[in-house]
Amino acid sequence: MLSIAVLAFLAVFPGSQITTDFNLEGFYPDDDPVIKDYEILEDEFGRDDNTILIGFKHDELFSAQVLSDLLDLTRKLEEIEQIEEVFSLWNASSIDSDGNRLTFDPWLEEESFQVADLDRLKERMTSDPFLRGFLLSDDGTATAIVLRIDEEQNTYSDRNHIINRLDEILADGNGYSYHISGIPYFRNQYVNMLNGEIVMYIGISSILIILLLWAIYRTIWGILFPMLIVWATLLFTVALIQLTGGFLEIMSSTIAPILLCVGVADAVHMISKYDDSRESGMNKRKSILEMLQTLGSATLLTSITTAIGFATLMTSTVMPMKRFGAYTAAGVLIAYLITILFLPAALNRSKKKRVFDEKSGQIYPFLQKLLTKVAAVNRLHYRKVLWIGVGITVLFGIGIQNVQVNGKVFDDVGDDTVLMQDSRFFTEQISPQFPMEFIIRTGEPDGVMSQDLMERIEEMEDLLISYSEIHRVTGLHTLMKEVHYVFGEENSPERVLPGSDQAIAQYLLLLEVNDSDELYRLVDFDYSTLRVTAFTEDAGSKRINEIRDEIEPQIRSLFEEEEVIITGTTILSADLTEKIVYSLAWSIALALTAITLIMAMLFKNIRLVIIALIPNLLPLIIVAGVMGFMGVDIKPSTAVIFTIALGIAVDDSIHYLARFRIEYLRRGAIFPALTATTIRTGRAIIVTSLILIAGFGTLITSAFTSTAMMGILVCATIFGALISDLFILPALFYWLKPKLGIGSGET
Repeated sequence: MLSIAVLAFLAVFPGSQITTDFNLEGFYPDDDPVIKDYEILEDEFGRDDNTILIGFKHDELFSAQVLSDLLDLTRKLEEIEQIEEVFSLWNASSIDSDGNRLTFDPWLEEESFQVADLDRLKERMTSDPFLRGFLLSDDGTATAIVLRIDEEQNTYSDRNHIINRLDEILADGNGYSYHISGIPYFRNQYVNMLNGEIVMYIGISSILIILLLWAIYRTIWGILFPMLIVWATLLFTVALIQLTGGFLEIMSSTIAPILLCVGVADAVHMISKYDDSRESGMNKRKSILEMLQTLGSATLLTSITTAIGFATLMTSTVMPMKRFGAYTAAGVLIAYLITILFLPAALNRSKKKRVFDEKSGQIYPFLQKLLTKVAAVNRLHYRKVLWIGVGITVLFGIGIQNVQVNGKVFDDVGDDTVLMQDSRFFTEQISPQFPMEFIIRTGEPDGVMSQDLMERIEEMEDLLISYSEIHRVTGLHTLMKEVHYVFGEENSPERVLPGSDQAIAQYLLLLEVNDSDELYRLVDFDYSTLRVTAFTEDAGSKRINEIRDEIEPQIRSLFEEEEVIITGTTILSADLTEKIVYSLAWSIALALTAITLIMAMLFKNIRLVIIALIPNLLPLIIVAGVMGFMGVDIKPSTAVIFTIALGIAVDDSIHYLARFRIEYLRRGAIFPALTATTIRTGRAIIVTSLILIAGFGTLITSAFTSTAMMGILVCATIFGALISDLFILPALFYWLKPKLGIGSGET
């Protein structure tokens, strides 16, 4: 106990230094083709996820007072240290011509805008294709300010500093209702909300588990022993993450409730065995030895199989899933080590005969009667029990057909939250924020100076805009049409492409001479590569992948001589969801294979292997069926539920089978051994199930839809595993009647 206390003290410092981050590229290995494509965009044109948006709507936006307030706000935002550039209507420039050259003059000038014809100015600015849908709504009543974050300071901590400064600057709304959005803003606010919930739910779950332990044991030791184990487990696991260079991220946030519940479950099973031994008349020392000899190996086996279930995630190509698997597996084993080292020493020092207070506790006697009836039902009606199990499997199997793979960029946050309301403001009033990027490489210097290429890009724009999810497309062709327009007739109502390669080359030269910022966001330095950006709704990975699959062959046929790369944050997110589902299916298959091999080596009896596996599959079918019936998609945040479901199911099955082996070797007959196992181990299984439901059930109130769904689905899984282990598992024994050798070591 002293050594654990010393280690816990040493773990406090590294545990307190843990950091948090959420970086979409961090989900991929460095050599992933999707990341390589995104790096091409980043190297040539810069990132597409480094801007924060501030917007507001005012019916009199083009009035002296509102524009003056916008100018004051722009200047304040420019003072934020980590912001590289601020774009607003006040530093937007119009492209004009004096007949021979281009001019780039600000649309708004402080000295003259108050006497300007603001209605005419509004009409002209809303017709500018680089303002409309970027800084200005179509009707000229809503505007956005775009803050581009410095690349070197685009980190979680720096973004938090930016967000704090924004809150200070916008605190005095001055009569305006401001909306803040953008991918970096969402990521930080998501993580901040997540961190707050982790701390809150650890606290709430701990309180509920403590109350439940008190209701069960009615002794201080019945609370203190399990809680010290799980709190130490959490501390050591967080310290391990920090010491190995890890950090908290979107998936690792679920490690805490998993370890909280798994650690308590191990302790409850072992305490239950200790109490049984004391009740049978053994002294303290023999009871502790009996506990270690019988449940020590069973708990080790459950810890190993649970750790294997999570460790199989390390085969994933999705880096957070890989790290989540590694750290959760390590945490499960840490929980076992602390339990097996701390609990015997703690029980030895305890002065009470039993952890459970037989005088004041009422739950154990009630469970004794209930489980006696359950054992009788299984023995007398096992065929009916199995047919009911088949019916449940078929029912939830129908629901599985409705499960879809789908994830969004702005996922898991409730529609009624400020984050989502602000995001909708930009989608509905100005333009969606989610870029789908197209890099077109001609392979030759000056290759973009082609009228034919511009016309094909315009065809691509028409194709993209035909999808309702895509609101706006910009590229070099947009800039060429604007320049051609200002050189054309003043009253020409339409913007069309230049009529020759020579005109395009001339316009590019004029833009280069004038050092146009917009030019270098659309084309590389030698004019061999250009960029086209489509702004899409957050339509979900399923729809984005459908759009990509539909347009890709058409785009390839349009650009047969060029290389086309489709990338961007939207594509990263959509591709990631597909990878996670593949990784999930593979890891579950690996976990089931490994668990089957362990069962085969342990039991050396094919019927027992079948008996052990079937109850573990039913909770997986239940959780998938519930997802289908509730319309819950498989996405990064919900995919891990299946691994949790498998771990919970296997734990209870192994504890049941381990106890059955002991009872069978004592009695030499299957039927009385099953009855004794159901009554004795069933009690611990019910108690641990109640604790797990208390721990995960608190997640249902989360503001994150995925966290709330995890609470609902894991609770459904726990209930399914409980029913499987108390009814299906013994019923399979009665049906299959496996032959067992007494004392042979086979069970």
